[in-house]
Amino acid sequence: MRYFRFFIRNQINRTEFKVTFMMLFLIGTGGLIMCYVQNYQENLVLLRSAADSFLLVSTESRVICMMYTLIFPLLASSLCSGYRNGGVLFSLQRMDKRKYVYGNAAAVVCLTVISFMAALGLNQLLCFSAFPLSAASNRWGMTEYGLMNSYVEGNLFDFWTAQNPYVYNVLFIITGSVLAGGVALLTYGLGYVRALSGLKPVLLSVIVFLMFIALFVIDGIFDFNAINYQLYVAPSEASLISYLIFTGGIYLAGVLLTVKGKREYECL
Repeated sequence: MRYFRFFIRNQINRTEFKVTFMMLFLIGTGGLIMCYVQNYQENLVLLRSAADSFLLVSTESRVICMMYTLIFPLLASSLCSGYRNGGVLFSLQRMDKRKYVYGNAAAVVCLTVISFMAALGLNQLLCFSAFPLSAASNRWGMTEYGLMNSYVEGNLFDFWTAQNPYVYNVLFIITGSVLAGGVALLTYGLGYVRALSGLKPVLLSVIVFLMFIALFVIDGIFDFNAINYQLYVAPSEASLISYLIFTGGIYLAGVLLTVKGKREYECL
């Protein structure tokens, strides 16, 4: 735990973390501001609930949500990308190399997951201060009875849209944050690849971002939705199984690259 706390502090103090976290904060608050401005002095009958004003589901903040889902891999890969393979390791000669490599990996994943949860959770909490818990109107323009029968069984968490929209929002906060942790771990692991180890953190993050954009383009060409990361960041027609396979594959790749990196360090 002493080492882990050191890794956490080390990552938080990096410029890359501070800049990216500020961007996440601005996205979370920007979504609320857009909803508030468009609903200012609106008739109470037409006002939507705090659940329907949440960033990932609100129609008023759709522009910011689209921007967020597009640059999601860039944000996730940049948050803790200030890691360097060389200098810090050799300045900590008393630290076991295995603890250094794995401890940094754990810190990267935990910080990324918590940061995304905090940014999205803040948006939902702020919605409570500006919008009612329940409202006569909703983002579908449907009656409550019609909404109860409109969910699609195969869609990710769609059952909760009618049962409890706040649980629905929390579930997407969790799944999106966990996916962000996987992207961060993959970026961390790629930092051990010899061909990429000399790149600046921002360039490595851009490479990871382009990798996910390539998957997005492949989905558009071949209609292979399972590899489209955007389907798992915000409510969509994705299934739970495809999410688990996609996210699990990213974590597996990150773990394998990290283990390989640890073995290379043991040879130093």
